[in-house]
This record gives sequence, C-alpha cells and structure tokens, in this order.
Amino acid sequence: MTTKPETIFGRDIMKNINAHWTRIENRHGGGVPDLYGIKGGVSIWLELKCIKKNSISISPLQISWNYKHFQENGKNYYIVKDTWSKVLKLYSGDKGREIKEQGFKCPCSLELVPPTDYQALSIFLFS
Repeated sequence: MTTKPETIFGRDIMKNINAHWTRIENRHGGGVPDLYGIKGGVSIWLELKCIKKNSISISPLQISWNYKHFQENGKNYYIVKDTWSKVLKLYSGDKGREIKEQGFKCPCSLELVPPTDYQALSIFLFS
C-alpha cells in the first residue's frame, strides 16, 4: 500500500516541530483539518495539501469549516507543499476560496523554500 503524500507531509511536520500533535483521520467529510497541534497553550489546526502543479484541491466543506473557525478567532491554516520544488506555503484559514481559485500562485502568509526551516514555521504557527 502506497502512503499518501499528505500523510508523509504530516509526519514530517510532527517530527520536526516540537508540539503535541493529533492526526485526524476523517473519512466521513465535514471539512475538519488533518492535524491538530498545541504548544505553550496555543492550539492550531492544519489542512495539509500536496500538489504537483498550480491547482490546489479543496472541498466546499473544508473551505466552510476553516472559514468559520477562522472567523471565531481560531488559529487554522492551509499548508501546501509543492512535491516537485519542495516549497511550502502557509495560508490563513479564511483563504480557502482564493487558493482554490488561484492555486499555488495565491499570495500566502509564509513561504519556505528548501531546506525547510521548521523552527521558523513553528514560531509562526505557535506565536
């Protein structure tokens, strides 16, 4: 059985960022993000996406969940990895519609080029 790119991506985040992580295995929809993390009293949700071209596949339920959570001052993000260039882009939870329409070209909150600076990512996420 082949491991999905998002699963590998999630494992890399959990291995390289010191926090308490929970991987959400949601097979029934609802739009709940893939990873929940908490560190120093700050909790976040991450929707993981891996792409090979510009297009980013996001369901209407994912857009809705993330937007509503963000509107209630929750910390949630779409984190997208280009599997070819290894560039990571982080988008705030209210940007689902924009990244679905514009793809990887959509302006992001944080962009990390290889080698990935997980310390910078951790500081951004949990501060």
